[in-house]
Amino acid sequence: MKYFVLKVMAEEAGFIDSYPRGSPADCKFDEGISLAKDFPTAGAVSFSKNYPDDRNLYDFQPNLMSDLLVSGRARKLIESLEVANAEWLPVAVKDHDGPDYAFLNLLGAEDAIDLERSEYEMDSLEKDQIGHIDALALNTGAIAPEAKMFRCTKERRLILIREDVHAAFEHAGLTGFRVYEAEGWNGLEL
Repeated sequence: MKYFVLKVMAEEAGFIDSYPRGSPADCKFDEGISLAKDFPTAGAVSFSKNYPDDRNLYDFQPNLMSDLLVSGRARKLIESLEVANAEWLPVAVKDHDGPDYAFLNLLGAEDAIDLERSEYEMDSLEKDQIGHIDALALNTGAIAPEAKMFRCTKERRLILIREDVHAAFEHAGLTGFRVYEAEGWNGLEL
């Protein structure tokens, strides 16, 4: 099974620069824990005033927090793929009367990173987390067979997807994301 690093990026995208008012602390969104009970029920986000000309919506919407803010279309596809660890935190995008959006909070994590073969530096603040990757090596035997889209235990901001999920995203024509083959990934987003 092949895995890919999933990154959100799009040109001239409406850039979201904050969570809805009343959301849990920013750092909680990276922990892989449930946030549904603390997330505002009528949450709304807006495009950044710092980029007044960038107003395009994508299936994966770029945001300052580097989280997965996905369209209703992407959500339906991910749900159809039976990604069991998906928690949906719905929001309205104030700048558009368009489709519904939600933050996709992936619960839990997989011990996917082979710490012996990977080249990395640990984070200076979160001592149990990787801060920078120079060469990623996977321990595919430690990844649960049912894990389709997940965080990595030692780098919870790193999202990996299985090749079948990537193929489904491509087939559906989802927009606003880019993937990199995980094995050997150099940590760059070019």
